Amino acid sequence: MPAATPVLPARQCYMVFSEVDPEVVGPVRELVRVHLRLWHRGELSFVAELGVTELLTNVYKHAPGACELLVRETVDGITIEVTDFDSALPTVKEPLLDEEGGRGLFMLSMLTEDLRVEPLLGGKCVWFRLRETRPGPGEPQKP
Repeated sequence: MPAATPVLPARQCYMVFSEVDPEVVGPVRELVRVHLRLWHRGELSFVAELGVTELLTNVYKHAPGACELLVRETVDGITIEVTDFDSALPTVKEPLLDEEGGRGLFMLSMLTEDLRVEPLLGGKCVWFRLRETRPGPGEPQKP
């Protein structure tokens, strides 16, 4: 009998914003935190919330207008995507010491498993992946 193939969970949280306002970022972080707890992925919450804050703030500052946020559970963690409708692509680079900005995506790239910027027809998608840490051999499982 062949081994069972893992099935990707179908759990996701999807939000559409006609525009991003700094006042919505806090409540959105709370929604992400709640979903991750419900999905038993709470250990990913700190970096997930930081990433959502960074990506939504970038939309507010650099691509005003509508955007979409998708938080999706994967077999080993989560993926978070923010899609906006401005074709200017952000760059992820290590900032110079005297630069006041430009650290957010670089910092996020250091904290996440993967960070990508994908051009789309009429916009872009910026996404990152977080993987859950699994106990090694002989380590106790978390409840």
